[in-house]
Amino acid sequence: MRLSLLSATLALIVTTGSILPAAAQQQDELRRRGDIACKVSSNKLCSKFFNQGDMAILACLQQNKAHLQPSCRKFLTEIGQLN
Repeated sequence: MRLSLLSATLALIVTTGSILPAAAQQQDELRRRGDIACKVSSNKLCSKFFNQGDMAILACLQQNKAHLQPSCRKFLTEIGQLN
């Protein structure tokens, strides 16, 4: 399954045109954590948006915050994408 939720969140976090090697490593780690935390929620709630891009998936998760798995809710809150 292709899950690109973290691309959406990272697009909101990364503001420069180039990413330094350390930032790229942080991006990879953030993507890994998000994939683990939100895999169940994104498959269950947002699979119809998988081919519509990262921002559509993130918006879907945000709109369905009441139905997110606790791990996904916690992750998105920690990275500032859910309040």
